Amino acid sequence: MTDDENRDESEDELRRRAEELFNTGIVAYEHGDWRGALERFERALALFRGVPGSEYYQAACLFNSGVVLGELGDWRGALERYERALALFRGVSGSERDQANCLFNSGVALRMLGDWRGALERLERALALYRGVSGSERDQANCLFNSGVALGKLGDLRGALERYERALALYRGVSGSERDQANCLFKSGVALGGLGDLRGALERYERALALYRGVSGSERDQAGCLFNSGVALGELGDSRGALERLERALALYRGVSGSERDQANCLFNSGVALGKLGDLRGALERYERALALYRGVSGSERDQANCLFSSGVALGGLGDLRGALERYERALALYRGVSGSERDQANCLFKSGVALGGLGDLRGALERYERALVLYRGVSGSERDQASCLSNSGVALGELGDWRGALERFERALALFRGVPGSEYYQAACLFNSGNALRELGDWRGALERYERALTILDQHTPEADRIEAERTGARCVHGIGVCLVNLNEVVFPDHFTRALKVFHRPEHIDHTKADQASCLTSIGGCRSATVDLNGAVDAYQQAQDLHREAGHPEKAMEINVPLARVLKRKATAIDSIFERCALLEKSLNLTIEAALYLDRSRFRLDRLDDRQRWFQTYAQSTMDLALEVAAELDRSHLISDLIATWRTVGTLDIPRTGSSRTAGRENRTSDQPVIATGHFTGANNAKEMSEEDEGSSFVAGPAVGSQTAVIAHLPRRPGPGLLMPHHRTALAGYDQAPARTAAYR
Repeated sequence: MTDDENRDESEDELRRRAEELFNTGIVAYEHGDWRGALERFERALALFRGVPGSEYYQAACLFNSGVVLGELGDWRGALERYERALALFRGVSGSERDQANCLFNSGVALRMLGDWRGALERLERALALYRGVSGSERDQANCLFNSGVALGKLGDLRGALERYERALALYRGVSGSERDQANCLFKSGVALGGLGDLRGALERYERALALYRGVSGSERDQAGCLFNSGVALGELGDSRGALERLERALALYRGVSGSERDQANCLFNSGVALGKLGDLRGALERYERALALYRGVSGSERDQANCLFSSGVALGGLGDLRGALERYERALALYRGVSGSERDQANCLFKSGVALGGLGDLRGALERYERALVLYRGVSGSERDQASCLSNSGVALGELGDWRGALERFERALALFRGVPGSEYYQAACLFNSGNALRELGDWRGALERYERALTILDQHTPEADRIEAERTGARCVHGIGVCLVNLNEVVFPDHFTRALKVFHRPEHIDHTKADQASCLTSIGGCRSATVDLNGAVDAYQQAQDLHREAGHPEKAMEINVPLARVLKRKATAIDSIFERCALLEKSLNLTIEAALYLDRSRFRLDRLDDRQRWFQTYAQSTMDLALEVAAELDRSHLISDLIATWRTVGTLDIPRTGSSRTAGRENRTSDQPVIATGHFTGANNAKEMSEEDEGSSFVAGPAVGSQTAVIAHLPRRPGPGLLMPHHRTALAGYDQAPARTAAYR
């Protein structure tokens, strides 16, 4: 046998062994033995290299090795094999389809590596080759579909949509391509949704769903269509339709293994829909169930935080502000561990501020708004949120009595809102709040200008979504304008107040504006008093008091006691009958003392000295002045003595808890420790002595002089800070108006 014959026999044997390894590699691949398949393709490749003219088989070994490496998750290794296979296929005539397959699979590998631009380039080259290959319609469609996915990831949604539409047209000509067609329709819906065409997206999801229903094993895909349809309907404002789709999606996902995240997504979005439908308890239940599922899903910290935040919103809407605050704090802790969550963290802080404000912790609320503002400043497009922080900070500062600080916040918020399209209502609200701050600061003309500017904006720019609130704010501006004009002595007629009151009385407002109605009636009472319509003034003041009580603001009703008492005193001066005059004066006095008692109790809710001094200037001093005037009119010398004693005695509510016996209200001292008492005082000489056993009852109400009776005011059982007034004066601490004596004048 010649050398050539031996060589030929050796080459034939190599080819045979290589082909055997190649074929067994395919069998191993089909049985899921990835590593066995890879080992056989690699050995076959080594043998084929010794066989002349086997470039095609070498390329096939490399291509198949790439496929196996992809199954093993080694996408870089797979990409390297496809590139080597492509180089070999290029030298083989008629291998255009194989070259295209290499490029297509390279694109898939690059996609898995996150290189979307590289993937797109390979897919475009593959498509160009497939177009020259007969019967390659499915392959071309696959290229177009995956190019659409890549373009979507690169943010080119219009380009993605165009690719999906072209792929769909090709798939329709391919038998058995129903799933592929459905995939194109589904992805088209996603692209349209991203472009803002929610109705177009919804139509695509419905068509995809119809196709998926004819494909075996497509339950997850069907559920995905229903879920996305639900989200689209929710964004279109059809919350009931959204809820129905989400419930159907949830039912399908429950039958799909490993779908816990998808189930949780359905529950969360169902909660959003229920919240928009006003079913806050149902929403809360969905959020809690979603949270339980997310906890079992790796990498779901943001989703868990979203559930907690939304639960807080629901609890806040249900009036459980402490529960809401707890959820916001837990959500914030989770968001801090999530990259890029600065806006979410800021939202938690903002909502925590709202909850704390509702709980009366205004300083805590202010601190949260300030922290939220810092975070929002680092978030692009957050101007509206920044403005909201500033506006709410202004409201908190105003309630704390810092009107200059409040005004500064409102002005900054207004400047930001001006740069936010569609924020005209919020600009008007800032101007309204600025007007209120300027009123408190005594700048009536500045306040008037702000109210008028706010009213102009509301008249010109009122979107339907904000119409109800805009009407209320507009009416409040009209009321504020009236108050300013009165204080500027430019008008004494109640025209502005009656205009505002008509708005507040409309059916859509009446249940939400009782406090506003009361404010209008109080102002109307003042105008009628100024025009000597005293009966009209009394009627308006009494209506205002009733409304304040209905609105749950008894302190506001009590504040009206003083102007009402002044009107009654004026009425008394015009009556000839001494009995009727004394009766009116007595009523005036009773209202004044009642107000003094209530207001004195209210000061113990004020923790800061400057707040208590402001309380004195605003309420206590005018009340005491009126009480002295009426007592003088009635010639009530004993009462005048009591009032003067209260006025001058610093220690009325500042007697120490323990120590030697003391008489309430008679020791001139300044202690922060209030006296404790358990009974009534019937006179200075009968004042009860204090003992350590008496601690824990109530604060003593005040001095007892002459025949008048001081009474225990039922104050909080915590030590109230001693209130040192200007010129060593205290407000009236307490006075018992015995019913049996109310008309005992001769």
